[in-house]
Amino acid sequence: MRNNAAEKILSTARAEGFALTEDGFAECMDRNDPLRAHRETFNIPKRRDGTNHVYLCGQTLGLQHKDVESSVVGVLKRWRELGVLAEFQHPNPWVEVDRLGRKEIASIVGAQESEVITMNSYTVNLHLLLIAFYKPKGSRRRVLMGNYTLPNNVHAVMSQLEARGLNPAEDLIIVRSPGEENRQNTPAHIPIEEYLSIIDKRGDEIAVILLSALHFITGQLVDVQAITQAAHAKGIIVGLDCSLAVANVPLKLHDWEVDFASWCTYRFLNSGPGNLAGAFVHTKHTQVGSELKTLRGCRGHERLDLLDPSNRFEPAEGADGFQLSSVSVLGMMALLPSVRLIAEIGMGALREKSLLLTSYLELLLGELVPRGSIELLTTVDPNQRGAQLTIRILPNRMSANLTPRDSYGAASESDAECMERCLRDAGVLVSTCSTDLVFLAPAPLYNSFMDVLLAVRAIAECF
Repeated sequence: MRNNAAEKILSTARAEGFALTEDGFAECMDRNDPLRAHRETFNIPKRRDGTNHVYLCGQTLGLQHKDVESSVVGVLKRWRELGVLAEFQHPNPWVEVDRLGRKEIASIVGAQESEVITMNSYTVNLHLLLIAFYKPKGSRRRVLMGNYTLPNNVHAVMSQLEARGLNPAEDLIIVRSPGEENRQNTPAHIPIEEYLSIIDKRGDEIAVILLSALHFITGQLVDVQAITQAAHAKGIIVGLDCSLAVANVPLKLHDWEVDFASWCTYRFLNSGPGNLAGAFVHTKHTQVGSELKTLRGCRGHERLDLLDPSNRFEPAEGADGFQLSSVSVLGMMALLPSVRLIAEIGMGALREKSLLLTSYLELLLGELVPRGSIELLTTVDPNQRGAQLTIRILPNRMSANLTPRDSYGAASESDAECMERCLRDAGVLVSTCSTDLVFLAPAPLYNSFMDVLLAVRAIAECF
């Protein structure tokens, strides 16, 4: 397995005469970064002394684009000055706000414009899609998912099974990584062969596969195209959770022939906490004559029929047919600045920098963190990961001076909580999971190589 990004980093260090761990090398990489100017378009949280935090939480909540405030205030101003007239007054009448950014989002996820819609929240969209696509019949009634996926995915699927009188203990198939029973509930990389084997052996039982394009704990990027091809050969519908993948890695939802997908926008799309979500429905399912049945509401049909008292319903074309109600104008305006920037830059350029950042992060962890202190849960294969490395803190390795104790001498924090607190004190913000897992997610839009160096130095000080 070759890591071209790591090779480029090492060759640059040799050519410039720097060690990877020197400030001069990180500064050199930042000077030569073609995306460096975009960092200035985001609001980076400040420390008490006024300096920037190192923010490595992009997989949890993206940073705020500096145009968000004026974009949202503009909506409030129109509401104040125009009231209901703003619903229909050009430019950008509110009644058509869901059309804004559609071209850009389609380019980010690799779809046709008619195949995407921005609406609701992630889990609501997932339920709407499952209602339309999950049609258990006879022995073909099971749903397949990877282990340790986002809990809301599991809850949604289990409730869909139960609503149809099925038993999740029997009808939910979980794909596990080899040897998982020996790892004490620690997630691990799931080889694609595990998915393909179950599809081959039990494909006639499976109605839907709900696949996480990028695993939220391990950071694993799965081969969506290969799994989709194998599933379709068995007559299985494939749905994709793109929550961690959208604006993180290049996607080709249309070309891969994924049947449906859903994603949130507050992570790498930087739309703000709890904001709108997105959905994709392949055009083959919405063409004339399609038997796909959707729930209905005040939207999802042609615009001229919105207030038709005859209750006539003419389904809208494409993913629009899944829209039940009006889209939040404020939410959409908070989303647009980052979406437009990402589309302008292009996922290819973002991915190129992301590979460099994560490879630099991996190299520094090996150089600066004492051996035997951490374990890398994310694969070392750059083609099978996104903008995230997950580290596991090994038992009894944290510095005893850092861990608070109760009156009996027992640790009052988990290792992950202790590291998160110590890093925060050092000006580095990270996310954690469980008692020993720490997520490090350098986002290419706003993170620098110096960010990565400062973060790893702070991590090393925890041991």
